[in-house]
Amino acid sequence: MPITRKTPFELSKLTIDRSPQTKAAGLSGNYTSILIVTLLSTSLYFVGQTLFFPTSAAEIINHLETDNKRVNESVNVDIKQHSPTTHNVNTAEPINNSVLDASGHVVARRIATVSSRVTGKLNRLNIEEGQRVSKSEILAELDDKQASISYQLALAELSAKQAVFDEFTLLFKQQNQRFKRNKTLASKKLISEQLLEDSAFKNAQLAIQIRNKKAMVDSAKQRVELAQYQLNQHKIRAPFDGVVISKNAQVGELISAGSSGGGFIRTGVGTIVDMSSLEIEVEVGESYINRVYPGQKVFARLDAYPQWSISSEVVAVIPTADRQKASIKVRVKLLTADPRILPDMGVKVSFMKNDQHSLDVFPSSSNNHVDIAAL
Repeated sequence: MPITRKTPFELSKLTIDRSPQTKAAGLSGNYTSILIVTLLSTSLYFVGQTLFFPTSAAEIINHLETDNKRVNESVNVDIKQHSPTTHNVNTAEPINNSVLDASGHVVARRIATVSSRVTGKLNRLNIEEGQRVSKSEILAELDDKQASISYQLALAELSAKQAVFDEFTLLFKQQNQRFKRNKTLASKKLISEQLLEDSAFKNAQLAIQIRNKKAMVDSAKQRVELAQYQLNQHKIRAPFDGVVISKNAQVGELISAGSSGGGFIRTGVGTIVDMSSLEIEVEVGESYINRVYPGQKVFARLDAYPQWSISSEVVAVIPTADRQKASIKVRVKLLTADPRILPDMGVKVSFMKNDQHSLDVFPSSSNNHVDIAAL
Protein backbone atom coordinates (compact mmCIF):
# COMPACT_ATOMS: atom_id res chain seq x y z
CA MET A 1 0.00 0.00 0.00
CA PRO A 2 1.58 3.34 -0.95
CA ILE A 3 2.57 5.74 1.82
CA THR A 4 1.45 9.35 1.43
CA ARG A 5 3.17 12.06 3.35
CA LYS A 6 1.29 15.04 4.62
CA THR A 7 2.39 18.42 3.44
CA PRO A 8 3.52 21.14 5.88
CA PHE A 9 0.31 23.00 5.17
CA GLU A 10 -1.76 20.09 6.42
CA LEU A 11 0.30 19.67 9.60
CA SER A 12 -0.21 23.30 10.46
CA LYS A 13 -3.95 22.73 10.62
CA LEU A 14 -3.68 20.16 13.42
CA THR A 15 -4.75 21.45 16.89
CA ILE A 16 -4.47 19.97 20.39
CA ASP A 17 -7.26 20.42 23.00
CA ARG A 18 -5.48 21.39 26.22
CA SER A 19 -8.57 22.49 28.20
CA PRO A 20 -8.98 20.76 31.68
CA GLN A 21 -11.54 17.94 31.80
CA THR A 22 -13.48 17.05 34.98
CA LYS A 23 -13.76 13.41 36.04
CA ALA A 24 -16.00 11.75 38.54
CA ALA A 25 -13.05 10.32 40.44
CA GLY A 26 -11.61 13.82 40.89
CA LEU A 27 -14.89 15.08 42.27
CA SER A 28 -15.23 12.21 44.76
CA GLY A 29 -11.64 12.80 45.89
CA ASN A 30 -12.33 16.51 46.46
CA TYR A 31 -15.48 15.74 48.52
CA THR A 32 -13.60 13.22 50.62
CA SER A 33 -10.85 15.74 51.31
CA ILE A 34 -13.40 18.39 52.31
CA LEU A 35 -15.17 15.94 54.67
CA ILE A 36 -11.88 14.95 56.35
CA VAL A 37 -10.87 18.59 56.83
CA THR A 38 -14.28 19.41 58.32
CA LEU A 39 -14.11 16.53 60.80
CA LEU A 40 -10.56 17.50 61.83
CA SER A 41 -11.59 21.10 62.36
CA THR A 42 -14.57 20.08 64.48
CA SER A 43 -12.41 17.78 66.58
CA LEU A 44 -9.77 20.50 67.13
CA TYR A 45 -12.55 22.90 68.13
CA PHE A 46 -13.94 20.58 70.80
CA VAL A 47 -10.42 19.77 72.06
CA GLY A 48 -9.66 23.46 72.38
CA GLN A 49 -12.94 24.09 74.15
CA THR A 50 -12.15 21.30 76.60
CA LEU A 51 -8.56 22.46 77.29
CA PHE A 52 -9.01 26.21 77.47
CA PHE A 53 -12.69 26.45 78.47
CA PRO A 54 -13.39 23.50 80.79
CA THR A 55 -17.08 22.61 81.31
CA SER A 56 -18.59 20.47 84.07
CA ALA A 57 -19.92 17.02 83.33
CA ALA A 58 -23.41 18.12 84.31
CA GLU A 59 -23.42 20.92 81.71
CA ILE A 60 -22.21 18.53 79.00
CA ILE A 61 -24.97 16.09 79.92
CA ASN A 62 -27.53 18.90 79.88
CA HIS A 63 -26.37 19.93 76.41
CA LEU A 64 -26.58 16.33 75.24
CA GLU A 65 -30.05 15.89 76.72
CA THR A 66 -31.22 19.14 75.08
CA ASP A 67 -29.90 18.00 71.71
CA ASN A 68 -31.53 14.57 72.09
CA LYS A 69 -34.81 16.20 73.05
CA ARG A 70 -34.72 18.40 69.96
CA VAL A 71 -33.95 15.44 67.74
CA ASN A 72 -36.76 13.38 69.27
CA GLU A 73 -39.24 16.23 68.89
CA SER A 74 -38.32 16.67 65.25
CA VAL A 75 -38.63 12.93 64.64
CA ASN A 76 -42.01 12.78 66.40
CA VAL A 77 -43.30 15.71 64.37
CA ASP A 78 -42.16 14.03 61.18
CA ILE A 79 -43.78 10.74 62.20
CA LYS A 80 -47.07 12.48 63.08
CA GLN A 81 -47.09 14.20 59.70
CA HIS A 82 -46.54 10.98 57.75
CA SER A 83 -48.36 8.44 59.95
CA PRO A 84 -51.90 7.35 58.98
CA THR A 85 -54.87 8.39 61.07
CA THR A 86 -55.98 5.79 63.62
CA HIS A 87 -59.34 5.49 65.36
CA ASN A 88 -60.55 4.01 68.65
CA VAL A 89 -57.19 4.49 70.35
CA ASN A 90 -57.28 4.53 74.13
CA THR A 91 -54.51 6.69 75.56
CA ALA A 92 -55.99 7.14 79.02
CA GLU A 93 -52.86 5.99 80.83
CA PRO A 94 -49.33 6.99 79.81
CA ILE A 95 -46.93 4.14 79.31
CA ASN A 96 -44.17 5.81 81.30
CA ASN A 97 -46.13 4.99 84.48
CA SER A 98 -45.50 1.29 84.01
CA VAL A 99 -43.10 -0.53 86.32
CA LEU A 100 -42.74 -3.62 84.14
CA ASP A 101 -43.41 -4.61 80.53
CA ALA A 102 -43.88 -8.23 79.49
CA SER A 103 -45.24 -10.38 76.68
CA GLY A 104 -47.81 -13.14 76.86
CA HIS A 105 -50.75 -14.79 75.13
CA VAL A 106 -54.52 -14.74 75.37
CA VAL A 107 -55.83 -18.01 76.82
CA ALA A 108 -59.32 -19.35 77.54
CA ARG A 109 -60.22 -20.64 80.98
CA ARG A 110 -63.12 -22.68 79.58
CA ILE A 111 -62.33 -24.72 76.48
CA ALA A 112 -63.62 -28.21 75.71
CA THR A 113 -63.33 -30.80 72.96
CA VAL A 114 -66.84 -32.23 72.78
CA SER A 115 -67.09 -35.99 72.35
CA SER A 116 -69.42 -38.92 73.03
CA ARG A 117 -69.44 -41.43 75.87
CA VAL A 118 -70.40 -44.22 73.46
CA THR A 119 -68.93 -45.45 70.20
CA GLY A 120 -71.02 -44.96 67.10
CA LYS A 121 -71.13 -43.75 63.53
CA LEU A 122 -71.73 -40.04 63.01
CA ASN A 123 -75.04 -39.52 61.25
CA ARG A 124 -75.43 -35.74 61.53
CA LEU A 125 -73.12 -32.81 62.30
CA ASN A 126 -74.68 -29.44 63.07
CA ILE A 127 -71.62 -27.23 63.69
CA GLU A 128 -69.19 -25.13 61.66
CA GLU A 129 -66.13 -23.10 62.62
CA GLY A 130 -67.07 -19.71 64.07
CA GLN A 131 -70.62 -20.79 64.95
CA ARG A 132 -72.05 -19.70 68.30
CA VAL A 133 -73.76 -22.43 70.29
CA SER A 134 -75.86 -22.46 73.44
CA LYS A 135 -75.69 -24.81 76.40
CA SER A 136 -77.39 -28.22 75.79
CA GLU A 137 -77.73 -27.50 72.06
CA ILE A 138 -77.41 -30.65 69.90
CA LEU A 139 -74.11 -30.48 68.03
CA ALA A 140 -74.08 -33.95 66.46
CA GLU A 141 -76.07 -37.19 66.34
CA LEU A 142 -74.75 -40.75 66.24
CA ASP A 143 -76.39 -43.90 64.96
CA ASP A 144 -78.70 -44.88 67.85
CA LYS A 145 -80.55 -47.89 66.41
CA GLN A 146 -79.07 -50.39 68.87
CA ALA A 147 -79.60 -48.04 71.81
CA SER A 148 -83.19 -47.47 70.75
CA ILE A 149 -83.84 -51.24 70.65
CA SER A 150 -82.32 -51.62 74.11
CA TYR A 151 -84.59 -48.88 75.38
CA GLN A 152 -87.66 -50.58 73.96
CA LEU A 153 -86.65 -53.88 75.56
CA ALA A 154 -86.24 -52.16 78.91
CA LEU A 155 -89.70 -50.67 78.58
CA ALA A 156 -91.16 -54.08 77.75
CA GLU A 157 -89.44 -55.66 80.74
CA LEU A 158 -90.79 -52.95 82.98
CA SER A 159 -94.29 -53.54 81.67
CA ALA A 160 -94.01 -57.27 82.40
CA LYS A 161 -92.68 -56.71 85.90
CA GLN A 162 -95.43 -54.22 86.59
CA ALA A 163 -98.07 -56.71 85.46
CA VAL A 164 -96.73 -59.41 87.78
CA PHE A 165 -96.70 -56.93 90.64
CA ASP A 166 -100.30 -55.94 89.96
CA GLU A 167 -101.31 -59.62 89.91
CA PHE A 168 -99.73 -60.33 93.28
CA THR A 169 -101.23 -57.16 94.68
CA LEU A 170 -104.67 -58.41 93.68
CA LEU A 171 -104.02 -61.84 95.21
CA PHE A 172 -102.80 -60.28 98.44
CA LYS A 173 -105.93 -58.14 98.65
CA GLN A 174 -108.14 -61.19 98.24
CA GLN A 175 -106.11 -63.26 100.75
CA ASN A 176 -106.17 -60.43 103.26
CA GLN A 177 -109.98 -60.30 103.13
CA ARG A 178 -110.15 -64.09 103.53
CA PHE A 179 -107.83 -63.94 106.53
CA LYS A 180 -110.00 -61.31 108.24
CA ARG A 181 -113.13 -63.41 107.63
CA ASN A 182 -111.47 -66.59 108.98
CA LYS A 183 -110.31 -64.69 112.01
CA THR A 184 -113.89 -63.64 112.76
CA LEU A 185 -115.14 -67.18 112.31
CA ALA A 186 -112.40 -68.59 114.53
CA SER A 187 -113.39 -66.18 117.32
CA LYS A 188 -116.91 -67.68 117.18
CA LYS A 189 -115.51 -71.24 117.18
CA LEU A 190 -116.94 -71.88 113.73
CA ILE A 191 -113.62 -72.99 112.11
CA SER A 192 -110.60 -74.76 113.40
CA GLU A 193 -107.37 -73.11 114.51
CA GLN A 194 -105.47 -74.95 111.77
CA LEU A 195 -107.49 -73.27 109.06
CA LEU A 196 -106.87 -69.87 110.64
CA GLU A 197 -103.12 -70.51 110.78
CA ASP A 198 -103.03 -71.55 107.13
CA SER A 199 -104.86 -68.39 106.14
CA ALA A 200 -102.41 -66.23 108.13
CA PHE A 201 -99.41 -68.01 106.58
CA LYS A 202 -100.79 -67.50 103.07
CA ASN A 203 -101.39 -63.83 103.81
CA ALA A 204 -97.79 -63.27 105.04
CA GLN A 205 -96.37 -65.19 102.08
CA LEU A 206 -98.20 -62.99 99.57
CA ALA A 207 -97.01 -59.85 101.39
CA ILE A 208 -93.38 -60.97 101.03
CA GLN A 209 -93.88 -61.81 97.35
CA ILE A 210 -95.42 -58.39 96.75
CA ARG A 211 -92.32 -56.71 98.22
CA ASN A 212 -90.19 -58.88 95.93
CA LYS A 213 -92.21 -58.00 92.86
CA LYS A 214 -92.12 -54.32 93.78
CA ALA A 215 -88.31 -54.47 93.99
CA MET A 216 -88.22 -56.10 90.57
CA VAL A 217 -90.40 -53.31 89.20
CA ASP A 218 -88.03 -50.69 90.64
CA SER A 219 -85.09 -52.52 89.08
CA ALA A 220 -86.85 -52.53 85.70
CA LYS A 221 -87.42 -48.78 86.04
CA GLN A 222 -83.71 -48.25 86.66
CA ARG A 223 -82.92 -50.28 83.52
CA VAL A 224 -85.27 -48.07 81.57
CA GLU A 225 -83.51 -44.96 82.85
CA LEU A 226 -80.13 -46.48 81.97
CA ALA A 227 -81.33 -47.34 78.48
CA GLN A 228 -82.73 -43.82 78.13
CA TYR A 229 -79.40 -42.34 79.25
CA GLN A 230 -77.44 -44.45 76.76
CA LEU A 231 -79.85 -43.44 74.04
CA ASN A 232 -79.38 -39.75 74.88
CA GLN A 233 -75.60 -40.17 74.70
CA HIS A 234 -75.94 -40.62 70.97
CA LYS A 235 -76.85 -36.94 70.80
CA ILE A 236 -73.79 -34.80 71.52
CA ARG A 237 -74.70 -31.53 73.23
CA ALA A 238 -72.81 -28.33 74.02
CA PRO A 239 -71.55 -28.23 77.63
CA PHE A 240 -71.72 -24.41 77.83
CA ASP A 241 -72.30 -21.30 75.76
CA GLY A 242 -69.41 -20.64 73.41
CA VAL A 243 -67.98 -20.47 69.92
CA VAL A 244 -66.86 -23.41 67.80
CA ILE A 245 -63.19 -22.98 66.87
CA SER A 246 -62.62 -26.35 65.16
CA LYS A 247 -64.60 -29.17 63.57
CA ASN A 248 -62.81 -32.49 64.03
CA ALA A 249 -65.11 -35.04 62.38
CA GLN A 250 -67.26 -35.65 59.34
CA VAL A 251 -70.49 -37.53 58.74
CA GLY A 252 -69.89 -41.27 58.42
CA GLU A 253 -66.87 -41.47 60.73
CA LEU A 254 -66.77 -43.44 63.95
CA ILE A 255 -66.83 -41.40 67.17
CA SER A 256 -65.60 -42.71 70.51
CA ALA A 257 -64.65 -41.31 73.89
CA GLY A 258 -61.35 -43.25 73.98
CA SER A 259 -58.43 -43.32 71.57
CA SER A 260 -57.99 -46.13 69.08
CA GLY A 261 -54.76 -47.85 68.08
CA GLY A 262 -55.53 -47.77 64.38
CA GLY A 263 -56.34 -44.08 64.35
CA PHE A 264 -59.62 -44.48 62.38
CA ILE A 265 -61.91 -43.48 65.27
CA ARG A 266 -62.40 -39.82 66.13
CA THR A 267 -62.29 -38.83 69.78
CA GLY A 268 -64.29 -35.62 69.36
CA VAL A 269 -66.52 -33.75 66.95
CA GLY A 270 -65.33 -30.22 67.70
CA THR A 271 -63.82 -27.76 70.15
CA ILE A 272 -65.79 -25.01 71.90
CA VAL A 273 -64.38 -21.94 73.64
CA ASP A 274 -66.18 -19.72 76.12
CA MET A 275 -65.18 -16.25 74.91
CA SER A 276 -66.27 -14.68 78.18
CA SER A 277 -63.49 -16.59 79.99
CA LEU A 278 -60.58 -15.13 77.99
CA GLU A 279 -57.64 -13.80 79.96
CA ILE A 280 -53.93 -13.11 79.52
CA GLU A 281 -51.19 -15.43 80.70
CA VAL A 282 -47.77 -13.83 81.16
CA GLU A 283 -44.47 -15.27 82.30
CA VAL A 284 -42.51 -12.84 84.47
CA GLY A 285 -38.89 -13.38 85.41
CA GLU A 286 -38.09 -14.14 89.03
CA SER A 287 -35.99 -10.98 89.27
CA TYR A 288 -39.03 -8.79 88.52
CA ILE A 289 -41.89 -10.70 90.17
CA ASN A 290 -41.71 -8.37 93.20
CA ARG A 291 -43.21 -5.67 90.99
CA VAL A 292 -46.41 -7.65 90.35
CA TYR A 293 -49.26 -8.19 92.83
CA PRO A 294 -52.95 -9.21 92.63
CA GLY A 295 -55.30 -6.37 91.83
CA GLN A 296 -52.60 -4.38 90.02
CA LYS A 297 -53.75 -2.25 87.10
CA VAL A 298 -52.51 -3.45 83.72
CA PHE A 299 -52.74 -2.11 80.17
CA ALA A 300 -52.57 -4.69 77.39
CA ARG A 301 -51.90 -4.23 73.67
CA LEU A 302 -52.55 -6.97 71.17
CA ASP A 303 -49.90 -7.55 68.55
CA ALA A 304 -52.66 -7.39 65.93
CA TYR A 305 -53.90 -3.98 67.25
CA PRO A 306 -50.84 -2.24 68.77
CA GLN A 307 -52.64 1.12 69.09
CA TRP A 308 -55.53 -0.33 71.11
CA SER A 309 -54.97 -0.14 74.88
CA ILE A 310 -57.10 -2.65 76.83
CA SER A 311 -57.75 -2.11 80.53
CA SER A 312 -56.86 -5.20 82.54
CA GLU A 313 -56.11 -6.33 86.08
CA VAL A 314 -53.86 -8.90 87.69
CA VAL A 315 -55.99 -11.82 88.93
CA ALA A 316 -53.36 -14.01 90.55
CA VAL A 317 -49.66 -14.78 90.65
CA ILE A 318 -49.31 -18.56 90.28
CA PRO A 319 -47.43 -19.71 93.41
CA THR A 320 -44.84 -21.81 91.59
CA ALA A 321 -41.83 -21.10 89.42
CA ASP A 322 -40.46 -22.71 86.29
CA ARG A 323 -36.97 -23.91 87.16
CA GLN A 324 -35.75 -24.03 83.57
CA LYS A 325 -37.14 -20.65 82.48
CA ALA A 326 -36.67 -18.95 85.88
CA SER A 327 -40.10 -17.38 85.46
CA ILE A 328 -43.47 -17.27 87.21
CA LYS A 329 -46.86 -17.25 85.51
CA VAL A 330 -49.20 -14.33 86.08
CA ARG A 331 -52.92 -14.34 85.23
CA VAL A 332 -54.32 -11.04 83.94
CA LYS A 333 -58.07 -10.48 83.64
CA LEU A 334 -59.39 -8.55 80.65
CA LEU A 335 -61.86 -5.89 81.76
CA THR A 336 -63.09 -5.37 78.20
CA ALA A 337 -65.05 -7.93 76.16
CA ASP A 338 -64.48 -7.49 72.44
CA PRO A 339 -64.86 -9.86 69.47
CA ARG A 340 -61.39 -8.83 68.25
CA ILE A 341 -59.79 -10.62 71.21
CA LEU A 342 -59.15 -14.23 70.20
CA PRO A 343 -57.48 -17.16 71.98
CA ASP A 344 -53.71 -17.64 71.54
CA MET A 345 -53.18 -14.08 70.26
CA GLY A 346 -49.92 -12.42 71.20
CA VAL A 347 -50.15 -9.51 73.63
CA LYS A 348 -47.83 -7.08 75.38
CA VAL A 349 -48.76 -5.91 78.87
CA SER A 350 -47.61 -2.99 80.99
CA PHE A 351 -47.94 -3.34 84.76
CA MET A 352 -48.81 0.10 86.08
CA LYS A 353 -47.40 1.79 89.17
CA ASN A 354 -49.56 2.14 92.26
CA ASP A 355 -48.48 4.57 94.98
CA GLN A 356 -50.16 2.53 97.72
CA HIS A 357 -48.04 -0.52 96.91
CA SER A 358 -44.86 1.26 95.91
CA LEU A 359 -43.17 0.57 99.23
CA ASP A 360 -44.14 -3.08 99.19
CA VAL A 361 -43.19 -3.60 95.57
CA PHE A 362 -39.90 -1.70 95.83
CA PRO A 363 -38.56 -2.06 99.38
CA SER A 364 -35.27 -0.43 98.35
CA SER A 365 -36.60 2.12 95.89
CA SER A 366 -34.23 4.82 97.18
CA ASN A 367 -31.26 2.79 95.99
CA ASN A 368 -32.70 2.40 92.50
CA HIS A 369 -31.98 6.03 91.63
CA VAL A 370 -28.93 6.51 89.43
CA ASP A 371 -27.12 9.83 89.56
CA ILE A 372 -25.93 10.60 86.02
CA ALA A 373 -23.68 13.48 87.16
CA ALA A 374 -21.84 11.15 89.55
CA LEU A 375 -21.02 8.88 86.65
